[in-house]
Amino acid sequence: AKTIPVMSFDGDAVADFDPAQLSQVLINLVKNAHESGGSAEAVELGLRRIGADWRLEVRDRGSGMSDTVLRNALVPFYSTKRSGTGLGLAIVRAIAHTHNGEATVGDSPKGGASFRVELPLKPQGNP
Repeated sequence: AKTIPVMSFDGDAVADFDPAQLSQVLINLVKNAHESGGSAEAVELGLRRIGADWRLEVRDRGSGMSDTVLRNALVPFYSTKRSGTGLGLAIVRAIAHTHNGEATVGDSPKGGASFRVELPLKPQGNP
């Protein structure tokens, strides 16, 4: 698979990721946030280094999720939307795992939901 290097500001390559898959992660998370019921202007996107990982986080200001929905949000074919397939967030989780990372969901500190994807700086198998 073709990968794209993620570079630090000092020019060091710190990870390699599949650009199409990372694009799909962003599309799915932002689309989900926009469909949360909160205003589009309240959607927040952040990227930061947390220890040995990159953390991509998308927060919305929707109505939030019950404990049951939080537990099942990343499960394939689970959806609370009338016309939802339940695949968007499951795909995010699968892509994170493909890159030796993980996807999680929780409550956002400002209300609504927070979706996080953590990916290692140097995915396993890369020198």
